Amino acid sequence: MIKTKLSIAIAALSTLASTGVFAQESSAGAEVEEVIVTGSRIARDPLSTTGPITLVDSETIARSGVGTIDELLNQLPSMGTTGINSNDNNGGAGLSFVELRNLGSARTLVLVNGRRFVSSSSGVSSAVDMNNIPVDMIDRIEVLTDGASAVYGSDAVAGVINIVMKDSFEGVRINARAGATEAGGGENGEISITFGGESERGKFIANISHTKRDEITYNDRDWAQLYSSMSPTGNIFTNYGSFSVADDGESLTDYSSYDIGQYMWLSGAMERTSLTANGSYYVTDDIELYGEGSYTVKTTSQQLAAQPMYGGNGLNLTSDNLSDEVAAQLEDAWQEAEDSYQIELAAYEAALAEWESQGSPDGLEPSAPDASHGENWQDGISDIRLRPVAGGTRDYEQKTETFRILGGARGEFANGFNWDTFLSYGRNEGENTIGNSYNKTLLQEVIDGESSIADEDISFLGGMSDEVMDYVSYTDREDNEYELVNFGASLAGDIDAIQLPGGPLGFAAGVEYRKESGEFNPSEETQSGDTFGNQQDATSGDYSVTELFTEFNLPILAGVKYAEELSMDLALRYSDFDTFGGQSTGKLGIVYAPTENFRFRTSYSTSFRAPGIYELYSGSSQSYEYLLDPCDTSSSNENGQGTNCSEVSSSFTQAGSQIATNVGGNEDLEAEEARTFTAGVVWTPSFVEDLSITVDYYDVEITNAIDSADLQQILDDCYRDGIADACALVERGDSGQITYLEGSLLNIGEIRTKGIDLDIVQNLYYDTGKLALRAQATRLLEYEIYNTETEQTSDYLDYVGTNSSVYVKWRGLASATWYADSWDFGVDVQYLSDGKSPYVDVPSHTYLNLKAGWDVNDKMRVSAGIDNVADREPSYTSDWYDVNSSYDYQGRYAWAGVTYQF
Repeated sequence: MIKTKLSIAIAALSTLASTGVFAQESSAGAEVEEVIVTGSRIARDPLSTTGPITLVDSETIARSGVGTIDELLNQLPSMGTTGINSNDNNGGAGLSFVELRNLGSARTLVLVNGRRFVSSSSGVSSAVDMNNIPVDMIDRIEVLTDGASAVYGSDAVAGVINIVMKDSFEGVRINARAGATEAGGGENGEISITFGGESERGKFIANISHTKRDEITYNDRDWAQLYSSMSPTGNIFTNYGSFSVADDGESLTDYSSYDIGQYMWLSGAMERTSLTANGSYYVTDDIELYGEGSYTVKTTSQQLAAQPMYGGNGLNLTSDNLSDEVAAQLEDAWQEAEDSYQIELAAYEAALAEWESQGSPDGLEPSAPDASHGENWQDGISDIRLRPVAGGTRDYEQKTETFRILGGARGEFANGFNWDTFLSYGRNEGENTIGNSYNKTLLQEVIDGESSIADEDISFLGGMSDEVMDYVSYTDREDNEYELVNFGASLAGDIDAIQLPGGPLGFAAGVEYRKESGEFNPSEETQSGDTFGNQQDATSGDYSVTELFTEFNLPILAGVKYAEELSMDLALRYSDFDTFGGQSTGKLGIVYAPTENFRFRTSYSTSFRAPGIYELYSGSSQSYEYLLDPCDTSSSNENGQGTNCSEVSSSFTQAGSQIATNVGGNEDLEAEEARTFTAGVVWTPSFVEDLSITVDYYDVEITNAIDSADLQQILDDCYRDGIADACALVERGDSGQITYLEGSLLNIGEIRTKGIDLDIVQNLYYDTGKLALRAQATRLLEYEIYNTETEQTSDYLDYVGTNSSVYVKWRGLASATWYADSWDFGVDVQYLSDGKSPYVDVPSHTYLNLKAGWDVNDKMRVSAGIDNVADREPSYTSDWYDVNSSYDYQGRYAWAGVTYQF
């Protein structure tokens, strides 16, 4: 059987396993319709795209049984695994992001019907929450994995995800779906009603959906554990030992960590209601008016163990706050360490005298013992930590509303050129609360005896008293909002006056205007630093951009010997930002097909990402970074205490592995710049029916990347080299622990990543049905980050982060689906190769999913599936039972759904 052009086109676009359905519908000699595809504004044969595009159609989405589209997209090998998802109970704020090439969600542009969607991220950062897009309204998803700033503007550095919504429907369809995990938790369900109508001049479609997902707790999973150095009764860390305080508040035992997993959730809960509508109407035969609207209200929640308190985040308990009984036991422990030291010192002095009497031979001088226990028991205390679990868990809740409306007109001139103009407005509002928060300033009043609480009602170690917790507790509240105004006008068509050997010159041009504004208002306690959580200033700002763009498609050759097709794409865009000025980007792409069944494609593009509102205008905010204090004297500091550590004692020990760091925006930031090169081949051999093989190479390099300063370098410059400018960025508290480290955003990074994408599709036809086979894989060849400030390069290949980020060499997705007349059955296998975390090796992970569907009649379809059939558990990424959120937390999960159309 000779391949039709449509079959080859679909193979070139790298659709999912359902590709075979589309290819089967084509017939010999069928004409290929010219359409608009992601990556260009010029209508053309989809086969002639110069960059790799993956299509996920509505049938694939329906068969997957997912509740939010990010669940399906994150299985694609080309997607990254550093985005926030539902597993991010700590700090995820109920958001779900997607990203390409591990380059961050801010560098992946998400479009709806080819136009920008309002940012819906808490804290006015630039990303689209995929929870806001109802699954049942999606017609297809187009994933373009090359730089596309010349076509779509800022943010399309890693690529573009274009979600194409359904634009017509006749009748009413009800869809219900529910699922549950075998181990418990994570139960979810959705009911969706879609309705619409069509006439000779107009059409519309609308959808109402309600979704609910329950949490998964640590207690729901046998493998989940989490321990803390902070306990309800308190732990005392000294240079002469570590101790736990007993329930009586007067006895000390050997230190032991505390199980806080019993109070924690693994993944959060969500409840969402969405209203979506699209429609169009021809006012004349050549002019069509169209509109889109959506409204989503969403409530998400997470739960963490009670607020931790320690020296690094503001708990200033000292030896003066200890009971006489505890003080006496600490003094005894210190005296024991002192006695041992004196014995070692006497032995050393004797050995030294003997060595000197022998003429002090080289290499034989004895080592002096280390008096690391301090000069007295009070001096040896490095930190006192506690977690008042009796006061309740930290209960996070986010309520968000996302609204978007778009209106436009399009038509065709007499000369065949198409025109399009639109205006859209989007707004996202959120209110966030954290229950059972504690006020650090009020607690200090209690510690200092300046509160109204009677002395007999005050206790800290052995369990914080109820009176104290009631006095310092409050509900933290913050709000945020983001607005997007977007206008665009474009013109596209073939310039018949310019005929090339392969056809007329394709042309598109247009203008766009966009204004984005946002604000984030933390609580008064958070802004003032009174909270035990992260201090953060309010953020408010806006920016606007006007852009001009043009594209050309040059069909150089077509239908000749050794050149079935030779075409070239050119795209140029100029963007004028009111924040940092003008920026130009361009793209050059070439397609060469020596025969109908074999073609090469390549593209080179420049892209950029303008700094967002948060990056430009956010004030000081607090973070806790894994850093080593150069003044630490423990074995963790292999280089020894720095020579400029006069602020601390000679036996100082860093409290924990994290240091409070202030990060924030920078109005002087410039745009990130990138260049992307892709080269690929598409082979659809004529001697094998419906087989396509696609191989693409990508190479992305980002310069001027926005990142924080090298914080470890700042500490080393100050305390090892005594550089005054570095020391000005560091502050220490009374306990000697670092309480402030400045790390504002700068353009100091370079990112380089390379890899190969492989896609094989094979459809086999039988008298009783069709078997659709597909294998996709991405081989990561390189991922490096270069810091221009320190001239240090970090290699992330094979790296698995402790809590997020996965840069494994291989990511794969394979599927086999049998299609019969009224039923289908499929198997999907997802694979992540092994990697290494900073602490342990992480083995490979394979997930097996089953799914089936039955068309009961013309109106009803029933579907069901089991995900993670083998119940593959995630592996720990540290010796402290950390687990990376990119791996599956659900375990074995079963779902079922029914669709009925009236």
